[in-house]
Amino acid sequence: MLKWLKKPYVIIGIGVGVGVVTCVVKVFQRQGANSEISTITSDKISRIVKIPKGLVGHVLGRGGQTIKSIREKTKTKINFSDIDDEFTNANIIGLSESVEEAADLINEIILNRHACITKEICLNETITDSVWKNISSIRQICDLSRAKITFDFKPSKGKDSQVKIVIKGRKEEVDAAVELVDELVAQVEVNTTNKQTHVAGRALPENLPLHTHALQNLPVEKLIPSNSDGYQEVYVSAIESPSKFWVQIAGSKSIQLDKLVTEMTEFYNEGKNKEKFRPNSIKVGDVVAAVFEVDNSWYRAQVLEVSGKGSDTKISLFYLDFGDSADVSPDLVCVIKPDFLSIPFQAIECSLYDVVPVGEEWTEEALDEFEKMAYVARWKILMAKPIQKPTRNGEKLDDSIQFVEIIDTNTDRNINISEELIVKGFAKFACYS
Repeated sequence: MLKWLKKPYVIIGIGVGVGVVTCVVKVFQRQGANSEISTITSDKISRIVKIPKGLVGHVLGRGGQTIKSIREKTKTKINFSDIDDEFTNANIIGLSESVEEAADLINEIILNRHACITKEICLNETITDSVWKNISSIRQICDLSRAKITFDFKPSKGKDSQVKIVIKGRKEEVDAAVELVDELVAQVEVNTTNKQTHVAGRALPENLPLHTHALQNLPVEKLIPSNSDGYQEVYVSAIESPSKFWVQIAGSKSIQLDKLVTEMTEFYNEGKNKEKFRPNSIKVGDVVAAVFEVDNSWYRAQVLEVSGKGSDTKISLFYLDFGDSADVSPDLVCVIKPDFLSIPFQAIECSLYDVVPVGEEWTEEALDEFEKMAYVARWKILMAKPIQKPTRNGEKLDDSIQFVEIIDTNTDRNINISEELIVKGFAKFACYS
C-alpha cells in the first residue's frame, strides 16, 4: 500500500528544456506587458520579450531547435539574458517587421503554454501500486507527451480506496498522456485479473469451453466516478430510448475491450478453432461468442431466443459489451472460450434519471435527436454521473438500470442532454415521488 513513500505527492516530469514544467500563474494580456522596443539604426530595431523562467525551455525547444527555427524564419538575432528570478529576457534584433514576427512567435509559445488543462484519473490503490512500480513507463509517458503527472498518495482506508493521478499540460499533451496511461493501466488490470480466468488471447491448448451454468454470475462493469465531481467518461454504444441505452467506460476499459474483440476475431476466424468450439446445442440464456454481421467481428453475446428449424433456424442475440441486438444463423455462433471472459461485460444499461417522454412513448423524432446528441456508436466521450436510483410510490425502480446524468463537453458549451431534450419539446421532467 505504498507505505514506504514519505511524501503525499510524487511529481514525475523532466527538466526545463526537454520536458514538462509547472504552469506559470501569470498570463500576459497585452504585448506591452512583457516587451520593450528600442531603435538601433534607421532600419533595425531591438525588442525585448520577457519569458517566464519555467517557459524558457519551451521557447528554446529540444536541442535549441525551436529558437533556431524562429531565427532562420525571421532572419533575426535572438539572445537571452537573465534579469531576475522570475523572468529571462529574449533580445530580438532585426528589421522591424522581422522582429515583430519573431516576437509574435515567441509570445505564441508562451500563451500556448498558459492554456493548460488538468485531467484526473482515479484508480483502485492496488492497481496504482502496480502502475507506480513501473516507473520507467511513467517517465516515458512524460517524455513522449510532455505532460506533468502527479500521484496523490493521501492516506486512505478500505480495500476499495482510490488513488488520484493528476495530469497537467496543454490539451494535446494531456490527451496523449491520458491515452498512454490508459494503455498502461489496461495492461496492469488484465495481468491482475482473477487467476482462475486466463488472460484473453493467451489460451492454453487444453482449455475447454465453459458450461453455461458457469457463466451465470459473470460481472457487468459498473459506473464508478473517476473525477472528484462525480462524473465518469463514457461512450454511448447503443440505444432504445433515453430511458434505455447502453454505455461503455472510456479509457483503459475500452482499450481492453478493443484488444479482446481483436483476439476473439482472430481466434474464431481460424477454421479449426471454429470447428472445435461449435456448440452441440444452443438454448436461451447461453453466453456465446458470435459474429456481428455489420463488421464481421466476433463478440461476446447472450442468446435471447432460438426460432425456426433446420436451415431456417435463427438465433436472437444480445451483445453483452455493446448493447446491440441481432438475429444470426447458428453457424455464426460458437461456445465462448474461458480466455475471453477475463474482463467484465462492458455494456452498462442506463436511463436518463430525470426525464420522461412528453406523451406515452418516446417519438421517433425524440429517438433521432437523442441518438444524435449522444453520438451513438460514434465513440465521442460524454460525461456520465451515476445517480442514486429514484423511487416511485415508495418502491425502488428497476435495480438493473443505472440512472445517469449525461453532459456533452464536445461543444463550445456544456450540454445537459436531459435539459436539451426538454428545451426541444421531446421530454418533460420526471416525477418519482
